[in-house]
Amino acid sequence: MGLDITVVMADWEHLARIPADGRVGVLTDAVYPDFCCDACWDADLAVRGGWVWQRGAAWCAEYRFFGTTGSYSWHFQLAGAWEDMRPSAAPELREALDVFLGGLVWDGPDHDERADPYGGPADGFPDDPEPWCPKVLLLRAPQEVPALVRAWEAAAPRLEELREPFAAQADRRPSWLDTFDGAAGLLREWGEVVTGAGARGWGLVGLPC
Repeated sequence: MGLDITVVMADWEHLARIPADGRVGVLTDAVYPDFCCDACWDADLAVRGGWVWQRGAAWCAEYRFFGTTGSYSWHFQLAGAWEDMRPSAAPELREALDVFLGGLVWDGPDHDERADPYGGPADGFPDDPEPWCPKVLLLRAPQEVPALVRAWEAAAPRLEELREPFAAQADRRPSWLDTFDGAAGLLREWGEVVTGAGARGWGLVGLPC
């Protein structure tokens, strides 16, 4: 897959003041600003992973995944790895990761046959004529994020239980995430994403780029 993703947490109240058809563009401009000098450019490049706060955009931040170079393929592969492992996971862990990954990068085991567990598109902003659902790779309104945080808190202490199921499936599932530690590391980064957004009461957007 040649698609890239930029994951952003944003203040929904600020976005509500931007015309609906301009929000994706404003978000993109905020996380990819025109740098004023070489020093600013170098400082930006120095941040290889974690939250990045650009000057003049205190209402949103970009999360940079440490090892994915922005490619959506890593997240697609993570969803595939979970699809393979989940039959071997304990029920409580399976339920937690179903909610967690299902709200971020995974369509679910029967996504063509069941309703969206989140009830359709994320809620729109005040005065929107209809729910805001542009062509983005991820869209979670602030009220949807706490469920992802709770799911992550339940799953995080038990990730090691997945090491053996991951290894058992490795030969039949070629993947860029060729080690369990790599897959677990990407899961933990998504944990940082939802935890950061949840702490601020903000929503999440995955911009295609």
